Amino acid sequence: MIVSKKTVTIVHRWLAFVLGVFVVFQVTSGSIAQEARLLMRWFTPQLYKVEPDRPAASPAEIYRTMKQLEPEFNIAHVMVSPPNREETAFILMGGRNPENLHESGLVVDYDQYKREVIDEHPLISSGWVGALVVLHRWVLFGKTGFYVVTVLGLATILMSISGIYLYYKTRRSAKQLPPINRAHRSLGIVASFFLISTSFSGILMSYVHWQDRKDNLSVFANMMKSEHSDEDHMSMSMGYVDPDDALETAQAALPEGYFLSAYSYAGHHSPNYWFAFYDDRRFRQDVVIDGSSGNIVGTYAAGKTEKGDGFRNYLLPFHSGRYFGALGGFLMTFFGFIVVFWLITGFIIYFKKRKPVTL
Repeated sequence: MIVSKKTVTIVHRWLAFVLGVFVVFQVTSGSIAQEARLLMRWFTPQLYKVEPDRPAASPAEIYRTMKQLEPEFNIAHVMVSPPNREETAFILMGGRNPENLHESGLVVDYDQYKREVIDEHPLISSGWVGALVVLHRWVLFGKTGFYVVTVLGLATILMSISGIYLYYKTRRSAKQLPPINRAHRSLGIVASFFLISTSFSGILMSYVHWQDRKDNLSVFANMMKSEHSDEDHMSMSMGYVDPDDALETAQAALPEGYFLSAYSYAGHHSPNYWFAFYDDRRFRQDVVIDGSSGNIVGTYAAGKTEKGDGFRNYLLPFHSGRYFGALGGFLMTFFGFIVVFWLITGFIIYFKKRKPVTL
């Protein structure tokens, strides 16, 4: 069956109308996620702006300081600022529930240079930057969010393919079009390939997230499951290896070029230290260290206990553009704004055609 150009045009137009808000939101929130730490520092400097006047506090120093300043606060994990964002405070996730040491509903903004607490607030009050980063992934809506983002992502791919088809079909007559129509075509061909790659990789990331959650492949989640009783923890609580030594062992297990992104301490909630590392291209490696012996329990690609060495480890680098280095990350943000301009020009063209002619 041959589909007419008119039918494709109608499908393309209405998909753009229906998906416009979704595409703009995903592009904007994705760009914000790329530079979340920088934006947090810009818009809420009172919470995240710090001055790097000396070396940042080590895991051991943070642990000791928090025990003095906030003895009832249980650190679930620490989020470390990237190498190019040294002026952004560390984020300590945790809680004050002695019955649940895994709780991470509170956020402590921690000055890693002055070794002091800047602020403490509920996770839900972390600000618009953090909210958009979470909403970009649609994980707050559970499995329903996965289905919604998958359907919308597939529709976005269809819209992009129809746009490429129309570009090819009208290439000979394009020179006679008004400037805004030609601009829409030029922006659209770039936007289409961008939307196809990001939508497809985003759908795969959502699928992998829920499938791995179902199969319980998260290193962090499994690391928190202890085979020891509370009495065992109490008896070994004074025998944990120094956190800084554990970090040094973890770093030595990886090739050069990986930087620390997050970690958690061995303690009553877990017998192991957990460290998450990324390289400049956003490839991830997790290292788990036995808290009592200091030996390496294992290194895990993509933060998965298994299957992380396959395509899972390539999804974030490709989706973020970081697979091609810093330039790739910049281009992903740049192309995202091209998508926005493309949609705007499309709306202008549509409403110009609908505008009644006055005599």
